[in-house]
Order: sequence, then C-alpha cells, then structure tokens
Amino acid sequence: MRALAVLLGALCVTTAVFAGDEAPLPEVASALERIKDGSNIEITTTGRRSGKPHTRPIWYVVDDGKILVQSGKDGKTDWYRNVKRTPAVTLKADGYTFRARGRLLTDPRDVERVRALFLDKYTSARILSWVGSGIGQGLPVELTIDSVAVSR
Repeated sequence: MRALAVLLGALCVTTAVFAGDEAPLPEVASALERIKDGSNIEITTTGRRSGKPHTRPIWYVVDDGKILVQSGKDGKTDWYRNVKRTPAVTLKADGYTFRARGRLLTDPRDVERVRALFLDKYTSARILSWVGSGIGQGLPVELTIDSVAVSR
C-alpha cells in the first residue's frame, strides 16, 4: 500500500511538471535555444483515419518554451486535422527529436501574436503579406514539449 502511495505521488509530481505554463525542463530549453533560428521542423502526427505516422516539414517559431506552428488552407491540412484528433506529435529539427502535445489556438489575441511572430521571423511571409498573401497567416497550434532526445 505504501509503495502504491509513493507511486501515485511521483505520478502527480510528473504530471504537474508537464501541466500548465511551467518553464520547460533545462534540457528542453537548451534544445529549443539551439533550434530557434531554423526554418523548418519535421512534424509527425498520427493519421486520423489510418492511425499511421504522417510526416511533413513546416515552418515554426520558438516562443516562451514552446514551439508554434501554423496550418494554411483554413486548417484543412492533414497534419492539422491529425493534431486536432490526436494531439501527441513528434518533432525533429537539427538533430533533436521532441515529443510534444498540440493545442489549437483560437483566442484572437493568441492568433494575432503567433502571426506576428511568424511575420517577424520569416521575411518572405512578411513581404508577401504586403501583397495580400496568406503565408504566415495560418491557424496556429502551440506545441508543448514533453521530452527531447538527441537523434544525431
């Protein structure tokens, strides 16, 4: 019985580390710092119909210990629909493999903040926005990192 209580206590502590807006673990923060200036990250989602891995490269922004991505086509991309169904994803960039959970951002303030971050990072999106392009204006997803591994 005592062992069960210790196990449940450890589980609560572990869950608390990944819940809310807590600061990322040091190894996650270090990896995010190293990849923040990259252009593409590879996202692997679970197919909503097939249940099979679905991988594709997408633009990303690192902000406040999280990775932010956007879906074009009004959210009609496979990866976005997959995250909507199964939030667990794997991300790969610059020799790192991240396990993360996606959360669709719908609050207008969050949407505008993410769009501004993308336009700031990606010059081509900013320039194209001046002529009415929707690049950098997609539906945002916040990816909270659960773990990171070096995959070099």
